[in-house]
Amino acid sequence: MKKIYVFLICCLSYANANSQSYVQGDINVMPQPMMTHDSTTCTSNCNLMYSIMISNSFMGDSVKIKDQSSGSVIVYDVNMSGANPWYVYLPVPVYNSFVGDNELMGGNASFFGPTVKVISGPDTIYNINNYYILPVSNPCNYGTVSGRIYVDHNNDCSFNTGDVALSSIPVEWSANLNSPSMTYSFGSGFYSDGSGMYTAQVLESWMLDYSVNIPSNYQFIFPSTTCSPASYLFTTLPQVNADFSLQCSSSVDVQCYAGSSGVIRPNVPFSMFPSVSNTGCDSASGQLRLVLDSRVTYNAALSSSPAPSVSGDTLTWNYSGLTNLTSGGYWNSFFANINLTPDPTVISGDMLCFHVFTNVPAADVNPANNDYSFCLPVVSSYDPNFKEVSPAGTTAAGLIDPISDTVLTYTIHFQNTGTAPAMTVSVTDSLDADLIPSSLQILGSSHNVTPVWSAPNVVSFTFYGINLPDSTSNEAASHGSVTFRIKRQPSLAAGTQIRNKAEIYFDFNPAVVTNTTLNTIQGPAGITDIVNNGSVSVYPNPFSDNTTFMINTDKSGEVYSFELSDVLGKSVKSMKTTDRQFSVSREGLQNGMYFYSITTADGLVGIGKVIIK
Repeated sequence: MKKIYVFLICCLSYANANSQSYVQGDINVMPQPMMTHDSTTCTSNCNLMYSIMISNSFMGDSVKIKDQSSGSVIVYDVNMSGANPWYVYLPVPVYNSFVGDNELMGGNASFFGPTVKVISGPDTIYNINNYYILPVSNPCNYGTVSGRIYVDHNNDCSFNTGDVALSSIPVEWSANLNSPSMTYSFGSGFYSDGSGMYTAQVLESWMLDYSVNIPSNYQFIFPSTTCSPASYLFTTLPQVNADFSLQCSSSVDVQCYAGSSGVIRPNVPFSMFPSVSNTGCDSASGQLRLVLDSRVTYNAALSSSPAPSVSGDTLTWNYSGLTNLTSGGYWNSFFANINLTPDPTVISGDMLCFHVFTNVPAADVNPANNDYSFCLPVVSSYDPNFKEVSPAGTTAAGLIDPISDTVLTYTIHFQNTGTAPAMTVSVTDSLDADLIPSSLQILGSSHNVTPVWSAPNVVSFTFYGINLPDSTSNEAASHGSVTFRIKRQPSLAAGTQIRNKAEIYFDFNPAVVTNTTLNTIQGPAGITDIVNNGSVSVYPNPFSDNTTFMINTDKSGEVYSFELSDVLGKSVKSMKTTDRQFSVSREGLQNGMYFYSITTADGLVGIGKVIIK
């Protein structure tokens, strides 16, 4: 919908819709509203013509119209003829002629007359705000799309007894318009009324197509169904019953998870984020418990959401009302944030193990995800902005089982290493084409997060108002993370690579790009029987003493990581080289089949098998 503005002063109070005459001394003023309308471009131009009579006028007499608030002169004139009385016609531009919206009001355009003062000699007239309504002779056509947003509890695709109307979920609309001079898109959003009904209006005279949808962050909770698509697209108006019939059931799926802020280092405090969520519409309540590793110390004073109850190594939180019909953050989750410090006995290479669990409601469809045990490695140094995947797989290629490893869990870690708090952090993840976007589920995050689909396979996690401290001021609190799981496409061929990386934005700074995770579908008995489309040549193969690997690329200066594994996935030889051609000896190896992988910092170069005879 196009809106035309006629610029000057915006007047905010109402007066009579009709013109009003003002008289003071020798001055008589009559504001006369005027409008021109162009039905081709659907625009109206409004202003005021001030008809002024000055009695007892003389040669050189002047009249001025000033902005009453600023005192600046808007327009003026001088009596050059000596006429008495002197008649003057002065135009005063008008603000806020919102033509598109006003034409919806029965074909009328409305606008305000500005507050001004007219000065002639010792006499001054202070007029008041005037509100004018003028009929549009040939208004443009507007059409509507209407419908209802509701929870369809009985899944029958219609609003009836037992269903719940939702007024808290906004409706977004967008229109592609083709005016006489240009083609453009325009869009906005609005909320439905208390009964869940919404009505969207569009300039039908120019419309190419028009769409309405619920925002993508709500689609994380209510995915599209056969009777409630994520978006409606229309080319004709009016349209009715464009309902968003959000599907729920009486089942719930309570699940718990816990993650940490980055990897763990000896003697360095870190944050852990146990969470519980419910993807059902019915409410769930209970207790979330976290059992700590005996080699960490819990500090309640430094925890942003300390446990109300502590018994030995077990922390307990109460939660209630978890349902995907509520709002705020990631709607159906409860997050805690605690501060932990490894004991002095913990060294690099150790594993710290934890256990998080919650009660199982009677209608829970998957009790297995109410209990989660995990271990975190202790390292000596790391990049604070990185991405990890589970299962990580074996060998440098990240080999995963084609049958059992159907779900991948990703965690994106970030840290503010700047010099001031980050007001907003946004993480953008372009999903690999072999992942299924509709299966994505958020398992946890360090802070309240708003997820949206930026594109069909691009998900963004935005932490609004996170105020993440910088690492110099508060290292322990400068970290954050988000964890999600997602299904991969079924029946992927052996050797298929699934890569993923993320871009992290701290306020308006350039993106910090994470490492690229890599998983590769392994073949039967661990065999990944490809050589990556000829990117690596091996000769001789089979071999008895030595074999040569040739990397078929024009790049130079790359560092290649070579790894050779046996049929059980155990690494038996590894090396790094910058040579595109290198030899490998069978020294220490038995006859049989082995598997190699060659990678660089950018990912996999080639994988395949060799045979020693």
